[in-house]
Amino acid sequence: MNLKYFISFLLVSFFILSSANADSTLTNRMKARLPEVLSAKNNGVIGENVDGMLLVRIKTTEEVENLVNAENKDRKNLFELLAKKTGGETGDVAKKFAKGIASKAKKGHWFKKSSGSWVSK
Repeated sequence: MNLKYFISFLLVSFFILSSANADSTLTNRMKARLPEVLSAKNNGVIGENVDGMLLVRIKTTEEVENLVNAENKDRKNLFELLAKKTGGETGDVAKKFAKGIASKAKKGHWFKKSSGSWVSK
């Protein structure tokens, strides 16, 4: 899947948040951070986990680690907001998010399977 579709998927997710009266600060931070997240993914430095969170794959800079921590904090808040809105469980929302990211991901992006092994799309 190309970058255009991946970004579209994420923007749709952000739109859903906005229409659900979610905290606009949260969505603005995630939108602003997206180019850096994609760059780190494209370089193979970070990858996605089955729980919807980013993981550092290889030794990297403190800046990238801070990026991952900030994104994960906002993703956690996103999952909680969506779970509250839908009446579902936060873990289920996170898993659906992770599956959506995986299905729309660019070739070469990394994913950690539940077994603990890394795979590249």
